Amino acid sequence: MSNEINNFKVPSSVQASLMKLGISEEDINAETAINVSLYLQALKGNVSAINALKKQFEDNENIIKEKKAKDITKLVEKEEKRIKENLESLSKEQLEVNKDLIHNVAFLSVTLRELTEDIAKNGVKEKYKNGANQWGFKDRTEVKTYNNMFKNYQSSMKQLNDIIYQNEMLKKQNNIEEDDFDKFGEEE
Repeated sequence: MSNEINNFKVPSSVQASLMKLGISEEDINAETAINVSLYLQALKGNVSAINALKKQFEDNENIIKEKKAKDITKLVEKEEKRIKENLESLSKEQLEVNKDLIHNVAFLSVTLRELTEDIAKNGVKEKYKNGANQWGFKDRTEVKTYNNMFKNYQSSMKQLNDIIYQNEMLKKQNNIEEDDFDKFGEEE
């Protein structure tokens, strides 16, 4: 609801009705009054009220989804920063070339943590029922998603480790070549 509506003063008769419904005085505002009114009208079959409530629920759902996406984005950025700090041996150019890989590893890491929490909270199996006499337990969708994402995470981590290893080997090779060159000049 818009802030304009929240600025309206709720009439005392409406406040009294809302308090009879069990709504505390501090929770009573124009938005609450409108929502309760819409709800009561929807219960009576008012199609306009039903549609208004449906739209409001959809808007609230979208707001929650947007907030969650922003929260995940912040966590991924924080994880990217942590990963880059652990890749200090790579040059800026190497980090830039591999930024998508680093981002994907960070995203997978954050998502795997979220899935781990969900699985710990809700378990690995869920009940299912197919018809009158067919029922049992099956793996939850989150478990299958976790397993697939973990495989991708392992593969991505292997790529990062290979990049680090190759970088270290190049550094060692360059140091050996420089040492041999320096020794050559000293032998004369």
